[in-house]
Formats: sequence, structure tokens, C-alpha cells
Amino acid sequence: MPTAWGELDHIMIFCNVGAPEAGALTDRGLHEGPGNTHPGQGTANRRFFFPNAYLELLWIENSVEAQSPEARDTRLYERWQRRLNGACPFGLVLRPGPRGPEVPPVSWTYAPRYFPPGFSIEVARDPPANEPLLFYLPFARPSLVENLGPAEGAVRIGSITGFTVHLPQTHVLSPALNALVGAGVVSVEPAREYLLDLFHAGGTSLIIDLRPQLPLRLLPSSVAAPAH
Repeated sequence: MPTAWGELDHIMIFCNVGAPEAGALTDRGLHEGPGNTHPGQGTANRRFFFPNAYLELLWIENSVEAQSPEARDTRLYERWQRRLNGACPFGLVLRPGPRGPEVPPVSWTYAPRYFPPGFSIEVARDPPANEPLLFYLPFARPSLVENLGPAEGAVRIGSITGFTVHLPQTHVLSPALNALVGAGVVSVEPAREYLLDLFHAGGTSLIIDLRPQLPLRLLPSSVAAPAH
């Protein structure tokens, strides 16, 4: 998936406090890696790692911090609150691809308190409520994901080769998301409800459908996506 915008680093899905939805993954044999918290941003997560990317189940742990001046423009609090009331529950986080770093168009620079000095995130401006939040990590590298791979004996998911976001009201895409679609980073399909398809190479040949707990399917690259 490398492009001028970079490549996928991880995908966020907004969940209930503590992400009990993670049980949909662990019950199917997927290994859960270490989670973390984000002081000053008010969020916490549970994470599941694949060879070249990971899945982040995110929730608001501290609503005061999440609504503070330094964090509120990320829209994380707003999206988390509205995740069951029509807002897109996804965030797409990119990193530099083989061609080197590129800053997403029409973005602003966010330097969260939990980052070391000199590190920051580029955040796409003004995403429509029915589209994913878009982030870019200039410092991220694939090796940071590979070092946290699944444990022995867990159901293995191969490297992520592509992903499709099913969105209601897709007749007009924002310039930022349209750029990602045009660059081949992500596919967008119209749908009645939000759904994310992650395609992977190798590992299990099973189609893993996490609904209704999570709007997510894990699909081998060789398998056409089933109807939704």
C-alpha cells in the first residue's frame, strides 16, 4: 500500500470504555499485544498486531484531558462520543512509505504531551463526520510494528495488503480522503452502515467477521469480500 501519502501504520476503532469489544478478537484466537494510555490526550487503547500494521481499539479515559485545548482539535473526543450516533467510528493512521515522508494535504501539526520533544502528528483538517479521521506519523517505521508481533500459538494474520472502508453517504468525499483513494491507499464503498475490511496475505485462510461487536472483517487477500 505505499504511496506518496505513505502507507498504513494502524487503524483506530472507537470502542466502549475498556474496549470490551476486544473479546470478539480474543475469542477467535487473535493475540492481544500491549496497550497504552495517552496522558494529556485522555485516551487509552487495546492493540492487536499484524506483521506490518496494527489495530487500535480506542476509548476516552479522561474526558477533561480529551476536551482540553491541546487535544480537542483532534476530534477524538467528539468522534468517540458520537460513535453510536452516526459518526464514523474509524481513524486511519499512516506512516512514511518507501519514497520517504510526505505531509498530508491540508493538515495541522499536533505535538501531544506524551510524545518526546520534537515528535508530532499531522492531522487532516475538518474531516466530515461520516469519514474516518486521518493522521500521519512522520517518525513511524514498519519495524516498530514487527517487533510486537503475535505470540506463538495465536491465530496468525498475514501482512495487511489493502483495506476497504464502507461508508454511508459517500457521494462526495473530502479532498483528503479522496487523495488517499486516488493514491490507492484505501478503497471506499457505499454502504448502509460503517464497516472496515482488512485484507491480509498468508496466515489463516478464514474470513473473520467481528460483527456485531466490531464493524470489522479480516479477509485473506485471495478471497473476494462477501456481501455486507
